[in-house]
Formats: sequence, structure tokens, C-alpha cells
Amino acid sequence: MKFLLVFVLFQTTARPEIRIPDLERMIHQSINVQRGAFDRETLAWDDTLAKFARAHSEDMAMRGYFKHVNPEGLSPMKRLQEGGYNACQLVGENIYQNNLYSREITEKKKTTYDWNTMEQISLTTTKGWMDSTSHQQTILDKNYVRAGVGVAIASDNKVYITQVFCGETN
Repeated sequence: MKFLLVFVLFQTTARPEIRIPDLERMIHQSINVQRGAFDRETLAWDDTLAKFARAHSEDMAMRGYFKHVNPEGLSPMKRLQEGGYNACQLVGENIYQNNLYSREITEKKKTTYDWNTMEQISLTTTKGWMDSTSHQQTILDKNYVRAGVGVAIASDNKVYITQVFCGETN
């Protein structure tokens, strides 16, 4: 199995600034690197799909669930349709739950964290998806031509990531 991943370790004691739009684009670019390593066309960025993806991530972060189908029973395709987006014959979705920190250290009643950078969050998300057969299949599906990524950070420092794919049937 081919897998291309460059992983750089950073350790920081101060919570880094996480710029959501930048992180979303970073994850999208990382996915396109993976697609390129498997001779797949790059996915075009779709702002509308990114808005739907971010809304799903925000919903999971706010309501504390982690599923493709929301509590109202709406699948990714149904969420797009209910939102008036009918431009996709095929819809795929990957979700991932990451963290703002990799380690919590408590000494003498003081807690510190090894905070993750945006680069670390992007790379570990991509690696998590590529290490999963079903997520990797979605990423590498030749029928998908565009995608959007949405990120939300919950109050407990969990990072919810959704990528929505759009494609056409042959």
C-alpha cells in the first residue's frame, strides 16, 4: 500500500492560534497530496461544500455526537438537499475527531498541555483517514471531483473535522 506522509513534530507550551479557514484548506491540500500519490486527480475546493462541512462539524461539537447522520436522521446527502444544494450525483463524507493537544501533564496540581499546531492537526487527521480502509476509499474515489472541509473546536478542546465530497456517476 502506498502512503505519503511527512510528519514534523512540534511541541509548544502555549496554546497555538488555530485559524479555522487556514486549517480547513491545509487538510484539503493534504488530502490532494494523498490523491496525487495514488495517481488521482486533485479535488477542487468548493466553498459551498465547505460551509456544509463546517456546519456539520459545528453541530457535532455543540451537541456532543460524532456520526455521519445527525440526531434528526439527516445523512450527508439529505443535509445538502435540505440546504438547497443539489449539484452532486454522488456525495461522500469523512469525519474525524482530533484534539488541540496531544498530551496533558499534571504536576503539583498544575496542568499543562502539549498543544498541537495546525500542521499537526492536519497531518494526523489525514493519516487517520488514510489508515482507515473505508475513509481511504472515499478519499481516493475517482468519481469525486470537488470537496469542502469544515472544522469546529468544542469547548473540551476536541477538534471536529468533516470533509464532504461531490462527484458524478459514470
